[in-house]
Amino acid sequence: MRDATQRRIALCEHDRVAIQAMVQQRDLTPRIRERLEMVKAADLGHDLAAIATWSGRSMQTVRRWLDRFAEAGIAGLADAPRPGRPVQADAAYLAALAHAVETSPRTIELPFDVWTSPRLSAYLDEQTGVAISPGWIRALLARQHFACGRPKHTMVHLQDADEVAACKAELAQVGKKGGGCA
Repeated sequence: MRDATQRRIALCEHDRVAIQAMVQQRDLTPRIRERLEMVKAADLGHDLAAIATWSGRSMQTVRRWLDRFAEAGIAGLADAPRPGRPVQADAAYLAALAHAVETSPRTIELPFDVWTSPRLSAYLDEQTGVAISPGWIRALLARQHFACGRPKHTMVHLQDADEVAACKAELAQVGKKGGGCA
């Protein structure tokens, strides 16, 4: 009968190299990295109690991951698919959103000057085929650190510069004639 605290893993050189290469990947999730480190520790001869101590996991959890590795190899250490609705705002959608926000609506021949979340939602639905609510569009923009604000429209472009200068001069003259209160 084997010791309940012992779970010996004997890796071949190929597996050691593969595990070491995976551990060094920058995009590896912390959960998978931890499980790979458990396998490496078991291969070095550490018992379940020692691995559980440094990993902060229970001996039962460590044993489960080592057993999964023994049955299925490195692929057995992956997380199971999560239940729930699949993500609609994938990387392509987020790229389209960022591109749309950074583009003036007039440059793509739309009849308005500023984006609103309902306009973005409708535009991206048309462009990508993915319908996302305006409220969720605002949440996605906040995650990507885009700031929403109200447009500030002015009438400066419609004013005649000569008339503005004449009005300013007239106001200045009125001010000199004693427009003070008594």
